[in-house]
Amino acid sequence: MLDDAAFEAFLHKRRPTPPVFSMDGLDGYLTALIIGPSFIDPRQWIPLFAGERALMALEGTTEALAVQTLVANYNRISTGLAETPETWRPRFARRNDGSFDPFHWSTAFLLATDFAPRLWRPVLHGHAATGDIIAPIRDTTGVNSRLDDAGVAAVAKAAVAIRSYFMPRRVKAART
Repeated sequence: MLDDAAFEAFLHKRRPTPPVFSMDGLDGYLTALIIGPSFIDPRQWIPLFAGERALMALEGTTEALAVQTLVANYNRISTGLAETPETWRPRFARRNDGSFDPFHWSTAFLLATDFAPRLWRPVLHGHAATGDIIAPIRDTTGVNSRLDDAGVAAVAKAAVAIRSYFMPRRVKAART
């Protein structure tokens, strides 16, 4: 695996440009893939970050290590949401004043909903069954957004609620 700095450096060198360039952005992107309305095959999103040939990269190469980094982060988020949703928290960057910067996480989260925009619609646009459960995420997409611990918990709670809303659909799809 690559450490955070090496993975971010790898992302900055990638062409075509990957969807995100930071670990907090990656966390938001992967969270949306994990909790969304349908399973997104890793063969669809890993190449966006690591390149078209990365899944076949030789062991020990930077591309192979990048794939391992992606998979490890995906598994960490997925496990946290499945096993300890009450304590799971998104990975936000810290600002100098001690607050959390949700901008990259939240914008990357919303970007990842483009894999299934029609299926995300009830959450993104509100619906009788969902209300506005995405509000804590959507409301943190401003460049100057700042969160305290309670705000981080609200975003986490929204992600868990979205996961719960989509889970019956995902379970049903897995059975067929």
